[in-house]
Amino acid sequence: GSMTMPYTGILMLLFILLHLVGFHFADKSTRTIFDIVYQTFSSPAYVTLYVLAMVVVAVHVSHGFWSAFQTIGANHPKYMPTIMLLSVIFSITVGVGFGFIPIYMLLIV
Repeated sequence: GSMTMPYTGILMLLFILLHLVGFHFADKSTRTIFDIVYQTFSSPAYVTLYVLAMVVVAVHVSHGFWSAFQTIGANHPKYMPTIMLLSVIFSITVGVGFGFIPIYMLLIV
C-alpha cells in the first residue's frame, strides 16, 4: 500500500525514462516504430524487465486507485470493499494489458 508508493514511484520513473529513451527518442530515420519495438522486444532480458516494470505499475496503480476515492471522501465501510476490489481488478488489467505486449512480440512476432 502506501508504504511501497515511494519505491514503486521511483522504479516507475526510472522505467519511464528508459522507455522514452528506447522508444520515443530512438532514431526513427532508418527504422519504423514497429522495427524499434520488434528489435527491443526480441531480447528476453528486456521483456523480463518490462514485465517486472508492469508488476510495479500494477502495485502502484492499485494503491493509487483506491487512494483517489479516499481523497474525494468515498472512504466509507459500505463502499470501500467494492472500491478495493475494483482497484485490484483495474491494476491487474493495466499490468497484464501492458505486460502482454512485450510477451506477444517475443513469442509470436
